[in-house]
Amino acid sequence: MTYSIVARDPESGDLGVATQSQAFAVGNSVPFALPGHGVIATQSMAEPMYGAVGLDLLRGGFTAQEVLTALSSVDPQPERRQVAVLGVTGDLAAYTGGQCVDAAGHLVGDTCVALANMAASEQVWECMVERFESSGGPLAERLLSALQAGEEAGGDFRGRRSAAIMVIRATTTGRPWHDMVVDLRVDDSHDPITALADLLVTRARYQDVVRAFQLAIDGDPVTADRELELLRPMDASTEPDQLMWRAVVAALAGREDAAREMLVDLGSCAPQFVEAARRFGKAGLMPADVIERIVPARG
Repeated sequence: MTYSIVARDPESGDLGVATQSQAFAVGNSVPFALPGHGVIATQSMAEPMYGAVGLDLLRGGFTAQEVLTALSSVDPQPERRQVAVLGVTGDLAAYTGGQCVDAAGHLVGDTCVALANMAASEQVWECMVERFESSGGPLAERLLSALQAGEEAGGDFRGRRSAAIMVIRATTTGRPWHDMVVDLRVDDSHDPITALADLLVTRARYQDVVRAFQLAIDGDPVTADRELELLRPMDASTEPDQLMWRAVVAALAGREDAAREMLVDLGSCAPQFVEAARRFGKAGLMPADVIERIVPARG
């Protein structure tokens, strides 16, 4: 009832899994990922054991094929499953059971596996592999492009509803929030791939602003301000939190007039974020005199 791809970026070593389905909240059941070890997609009449236990087996040193063999041997109905496993070294394995609903199948490429069931045709998984392996750029964007190729080939013949994408690092840093590079889901949408693409763009922009804000309050506001100047201006109505951070960075970099203008804009549509900026002074994140100069008076 789904089509998915697991893949590895040979340059960075990052691993990823992406999926789309007519089913609700596909990201809750199909993709599994463990930084430093591997990614798994389990679908058709999905059995979560293949994902949860499969990752434990990868962590224990099993190869991708050994994971599939071990888990299918204890599965009472393996013929209903469709699974792809990718280990951290690029080790790939996939399985499509005989009772998966047509069109069902998979294709193992050089750096990815695409798999689908209830698909419009076998071209769905074939086009996904071709698109992924002929594309460049960040892994998340290549995975998204592969999903789009599957949709263009007919996708899930019942329609579309949900999608998800996960990207992990090949080596762990001890900071899970850093090792999980991307983890996004669209649970219920008439156009989940487009919604997922929008989330990827929003995520990248959001992280850029947060990173610059952190750099500024840690002592290098001029560099942070210069980096943010390269982005399009933040919108007070749709990005009030980012505009607040942008104002703080500008103020710390010495551009207090610009910061004050941003906060005035915020005050007209999202005054709670002006109040948040005011409280930065009390928390010691900004000099109190700077806050006094840039934050509009209450009322």
